[in-house]
Amino acid sequence: MITFEKVRFSYGERHVLKDASFSIGAGERVAILGGSGEGKTTILRLIMGLLRPDSGRLSIDGEDITQMSEAELRRVRMKFSIVFQEGALFDSLNVKENVAFCLREYTSMSEEEIEEKVKELLTQVGVGEALELMPEELSGGMHRRVAIARSLAAFEPKMFLYDEPTTGLDPVNADNICNLIVELSRSGRGFIIVTHKVIDALKVAARFMFLKNGEVLFDGGREQLIRTTVPEIRTFIRELEFKEEGKICLS
Repeated sequence: MITFEKVRFSYGERHVLKDASFSIGAGERVAILGGSGEGKTTILRLIMGLLRPDSGRLSIDGEDITQMSEAELRRVRMKFSIVFQEGALFDSLNVKENVAFCLREYTSMSEEEIEEKVKELLTQVGVGEALELMPEELSGGMHRRVAIARSLAAFEPKMFLYDEPTTGLDPVNADNICNLIVELSRSGRGFIIVTHKVIDALKVAARFMFLKNGEVLFDGGREQLIRTTVPEIRTFIRELEFKEEGKICLS
């Protein structure tokens, strides 16, 4: 579904991606790991056409999107459900109106149908009781769930994109969001999760990519990641002690 071919991208003089090449299928469950400023979120923005590569080819379902117009990109963006780290809810609208916004904007549903759809989506992500709450009244975990519900409102995405979905959350809420991500993928739709939290990546993903200095330093499965001898990755994952079945996985 997604193909990067020697993609380069810079913010001014800072090179974020250097000849990045990889492909991700619509049904894959992929975690992109790396430190701050390594280009993880940039990859998501490139996929959505919110940024354009300096050079190289970026294809979605075989279509090169690098030179597409905004009108053409809208069709591409409808293939994805994306939740950025900040959630980006409208502060002046309650939960119900936040989720209903996209339905009013992009569909011809009646108000009765919109209300039913909003209730369905909020229930699906586990915050059906938050209908009338304002964003400032939500906990961090609830805020992320509402953002996910809103991202699902108007379209039937082929793939989910998550930008640091558990950052700033306590362990219980982070675990709940991880469970929700897995649950939403059970329909066969895959996802890309951008995170620096190895423990959360291991809970949800089957394939792991690691970015360092603008390059894809690692691309492989769970066991390959855990047993890697690449010094930069060993340093990164050792900073995040995690457990599985009561045992320390890294030693």
